[in-house]
Amino acid sequence: MKEKKRSLAKKLELIKKKLSDRESFSVADIESILAVKRSTVYWILWDLTRKGYLNKIGKGLYSLQKKEPNIKPVLSSLATRILRIMQETGYQFFISGLDILSVFMEHIPESYPVLLFVNRYSVEEVHDLLSRKQYDTIMLADIKNYQPIRKISSVKELVLLYQSNDFRYSYKGLASFEKAFVDIYYEVTRRNYPLSLQELARIYINMKRRISLDTSRLIRIASRRNIHYDIRYIVERNLISEKAHELADMLGSQN
Repeated sequence: MKEKKRSLAKKLELIKKKLSDRESFSVADIESILAVKRSTVYWILWDLTRKGYLNKIGKGLYSLQKKEPNIKPVLSSLATRILRIMQETGYQFFISGLDILSVFMEHIPESYPVLLFVNRYSVEEVHDLLSRKQYDTIMLADIKNYQPIRKISSVKELVLLYQSNDFRYSYKGLASFEKAFVDIYYEVTRRNYPLSLQELARIYINMKRRISLDTSRLIRIASRRNIHYDIRYIVERNLISEKAHELADMLGSQN
């Protein structure tokens, strides 16, 4: 067993020596460096990823970038209060959006709405509960964009209430980083949520740099909101050749 560990450690050191300056590398790169058969490479990559030495950042793509351990969301004052209230109710729920992602932002807004997802069978009860507690709460089931919300200039603390049937990507009332990114991406690109694309891009870049971002999970979550083509393109854009980009632009100009 010790010999096996030493052998794996040597392979890791060789990978670091050859690829430390690369943002990402492929299975073929490792096969070339270690001079072993492809099936062995897959086992090595699986073992190193499982032990936290490598990060899988896409289909067949890995990274040696160091990730900061134990990064946790920093909730706004409003989200902290909403979390406390919801924990006492027993309802299924999670908070998503910028409250989860603010740790990756360079310019955090002074205030922003809390995105609260609740089981669809209890969404009206939660709305009534928060309203009784004097929180401005809007149910988004019938709202197509944020223009009506922006007109409520007097509201500084706002809860946007969504209904959901899927709570797999949340823990103790907080969405995973992947889930939060998909949710805020949807709001920005589909409903004109007041956040710039530049800031959204910075969030994604910082997530990739600082955590072991599960891109496969990102795409799975996006498929639930029917935006998996968008997210897959973002995740795998480095794999797309320039010629493919050119062809796609030509096809787009014909539509």
